[in-house]
Formats: sequence, structure tokens, C-alpha cells
Amino acid sequence: MSVVSIESGIIAAAKKIKAGFEAAGEDALKLAGFLQTNQAEIMGLATLAGSKTSNVVTTGQTVLGAVITAVKGAGDAASANGLSVSLDATVIAAVKAVIKDLEAL
Repeated sequence: MSVVSIESGIIAAAKKIKAGFEAAGEDALKLAGFLQTNQAEIMGLATLAGSKTSNVVTTGQTVLGAVITAVKGAGDAASANGLSVSLDATVIAAVKAVIKDLEAL
């Protein structure tokens, strides 16, 4: 292997590295533009994913628990005739709070 061949290989590798950095720079600019354009939605989702997520999950589990209990209690009649489920004031208040959080997004 000659010195010229080694130099050519180094130059070719350097050109590939340079092209990679340029492409990465372009991608970073695209990502920054996307984040800036969608910052309100991203912040809303981040807020929901934060402290409010536990409220959504807890409320969902409570409502689903009430529905499961009613379906089990009604048996086959639930499939044939439909089913009404009663929710107490505490559950309704929790659902209203979740609705406000979701609508705020």
C-alpha cells in the first residue's frame, strides 16, 4: 500500500465524515423547527404526562371498576338489554376534573 493510497483513503473518509456532520446539522435544524412550531402541543402533552396522568389513570380505573361490577351483576342481561351504571358524586367530580385537564390541551 502506497502513501498516495493511504492519503486517498483518509481524504475519502474525511469527506464522508464531513457529509455526515452536514446532514446531521440539517436534521437538527429540521427538528428545532418542528419543536418550535409544535411547542404548545408538546408542552400540553408533557403537562398531561406529568402530574395529571395519575389522575386520569386513577379515575379511569374507578369508572372501569364500576362498569365491571355492574356488568358482572347483570350477567347475560347486560348483553341483551344494555346497562345503566350509577356513579357517585366523588367519581363524577373526578371525571369532570379529568375533562378540564384534557380540554386545556
